[in-house]
Amino acid sequence: MAVLLLALVLLSPTPAIAADNPRATLSPPSEGVSVPLNEPLLVIGDAYNGEAGGVIQVDVTTDDGATWTSIDTQSYWSLVITPTTPGPLTIKARAHTASTVGPVQSLRTIHVSGTTLPPLSGETFLMLPRTQQPVVKDIDDQAVELGLRITVDRPGSLVGVHLRHGNYTGPVTARVWSSNGTLLAEQAVPGAVYGQRVTFNTPVPVAPGNEYVVSYYTPSGGYVSTENYFTGNLVQTPFRTPVNAGVYRYGGGFPTDTWNSSNYWLMPIFQP
Repeated sequence: MAVLLLALVLLSPTPAIAADNPRATLSPPSEGVSVPLNEPLLVIGDAYNGEAGGVIQVDVTTDDGATWTSIDTQSYWSLVITPTTPGPLTIKARAHTASTVGPVQSLRTIHVSGTTLPPLSGETFLMLPRTQQPVVKDIDDQAVELGLRITVDRPGSLVGVHLRHGNYTGPVTARVWSSNGTLLAEQAVPGAVYGQRVTFNTPVPVAPGNEYVVSYYTPSGGYVSTENYFTGNLVQTPFRTPVNAGVYRYGGGFPTDTWNSSNYWLMPIFQP
């Protein structure tokens, strides 16, 4: 019997060790977008290494490897760049583990001081990816209006907003405002545990060149926030958000105050 067991052990396949193949990914900016010259641009991405894990760093270049910016991270990462030369700009990145440097990948080509308008076939929303900064369930329990300043790159309508909730899960009121504080839409909805979509009864027409604020009112605080998020312009077709895009106002009403470039996790929905 002992001999048989030993033979079975020797014949059993050795468990495979996952090979290192670290890769970097990128969310905003969107492929082919036009971005302003000499303005800070927010670049957000992720990195992975399959089942092996162990990512420790991401390197980013915008000059085809002549210079690199390194970011210590195990996954999510963000970086602010300031394009200073008109024309196409390609963002490349590579990820590291302790033993392996992954391949250089061309993640996005954007147009600095350009007029390109990437196609958009249907409804879309502003997807705010995570960064290396933590998402915090704020213990603030005061009534507050939390908002996001946006512009769009084409005519269309705001048809709703996705909200990410914190500890407060009761009823909220979503709103859209013009840049001067004129209320354009208002929609009260029951609460939800994690997050919810709020659809406006009447879509709100929006035009390029005008700034809008999408917000929601919570009577008992309990929201989520991420500080040091909107440190550059975020450009994701068809949306643009400026530096310090996250705004708030205690007691409710048109929000204009800012705090440490915070993100309050509102994601407007656009219909061309």
